[in-house]
Amino acid sequence: MSQPINRRAFLGQASCAAVGSTSILSTLLNLRMASSAAAQSMPAAPNTDDYRALVCLFFAGGQDSYNMLMPCGTEHAAYVTTRGGLHDDAANPGGLALSQSEILSLGNSGMLLGLHPSMTGLRDLYTQGKLAMVANVGTLNERITKTQYNSSGAKLPRGLYSHSDQQQQWHTSVSTETRGIGWAGLAADLLHSTSNDQRISMNTSLSGNNVWQSGNTLFPYSVSSSGAVALSDYNNSNASNLGDTNRTSTRTAAVNSLLGQQYQNLLESTFSSNMRDSIDTGLFFSASVNSIVLTTLFPGDTGYTGTPAGYTLANDPARSLAAQLKMVVRSVAARAALGLRRQTFFVSYGGWDHHDEVIDAQARMLDVVSRCLTCFYAALEEVGSQNQVTLFTASDFGRTLTSNGNGSDHAWGGNHFVLGGAVNGGLVYGAYPDLTLTGPSIVTSRGVTLPALSVDEYFADMALWLGVPPGSLSSVLPRIGNFYTPSGTRPVGFMKP
Repeated sequence: MSQPINRRAFLGQASCAAVGSTSILSTLLNLRMASSAAAQSMPAAPNTDDYRALVCLFFAGGQDSYNMLMPCGTEHAAYVTTRGGLHDDAANPGGLALSQSEILSLGNSGMLLGLHPSMTGLRDLYTQGKLAMVANVGTLNERITKTQYNSSGAKLPRGLYSHSDQQQQWHTSVSTETRGIGWAGLAADLLHSTSNDQRISMNTSLSGNNVWQSGNTLFPYSVSSSGAVALSDYNNSNASNLGDTNRTSTRTAAVNSLLGQQYQNLLESTFSSNMRDSIDTGLFFSASVNSIVLTTLFPGDTGYTGTPAGYTLANDPARSLAAQLKMVVRSVAARAALGLRRQTFFVSYGGWDHHDEVIDAQARMLDVVSRCLTCFYAALEEVGSQNQVTLFTASDFGRTLTSNGNGSDHAWGGNHFVLGGAVNGGLVYGAYPDLTLTGPSIVTSRGVTLPALSVDEYFADMALWLGVPPGSLSSVLPRIGNFYTPSGTRPVGFMKP
């Protein structure tokens, strides 16, 4: 019978006492191929003509999206009243409304709507038919009315105004329970083995581990904006230089000693095998994406000319998000080398919990989003993949329409957008609510909007486009049957076939 082994004995047997196990385990989680059910044999590289990728841009913190998409026609007066009047730093610092002249009109039929003045690049993509707005989306267990909400007879999402609960529900689409399995992870469970080479998970994260991409057999493959995240102080090309006393060579020799051992203990053997796979996979991924050179300039790149006044290339607030989105494009362009026909990408842009200073902070952050996504779409066009990649936004929740004095608080329904050549763009989907506090979609005196579209319907359009069969949609979005029955018509309609 195998005897229990303590940590000290394990490290001693592994000939790696100089290598801390905590950092190795952390990196192993970051680099793992993320497919415990992957086939051992490598199939032929798939036909990349059928390639499709979905990118989730998550606005962590709960974006005040009723100042991202707002009325600019006759309904503007109600918007101004509910939001506490026009914002003025001196005369009305607590007012959250923007003036009609500032708003970038979308020229849509029905209620005339427009975008925040910082979003000129995205407004242009909208008018070109490459971007669609989706109004008043949120977590729902079932369709409910304002009367049902007020009578306490409705089945509401658990932890309705909680950051952690609502983030988890946006990742999973399930608002009745806590789950660690996301809908992109479940989609990957269905699609990965039949669509992709098995060396790299179809789910790639630029923002670390996340629930959205976690499935039953697949997990997100975490990379940085520079490529695969490698073991610190490990140099694969310097592995034979054992006589050097510098830190990298010492650590490299120690890790290679660990990997070179033959282990009888199953835990040790699995640990060693997974680490070797992780290192090899990281080298393979980095080599593939590093072969891609983009000429499209992103914020922070030498020669980029869109940096706002008061900033330089080095401190442009858009640098971080731009670098993540640039890596997404490079990964897309490397899909043939990676052997992928289906991918998802997760990018998180945090800092949207604006209980204070919402006007100034949102103007700065929406400018970052607009500039980065304008470059992102141009780079997709450069590599010829604009029709094969769809980006959508998500967030914890919308925010209250009324001011708390200098910001807004946690609420429910919010507005989002979808970007890509496969999008039926130039339209606003869903039902934008009447923003008067007595309106049929406003369920509290603080101006909380009752969602008109469930996250299930929003996600279903994209899951079907990605390739999830209609008959399997409920295995990816477990509550979709409460809102939609798969048919020839998609629930919202913003995706092309």
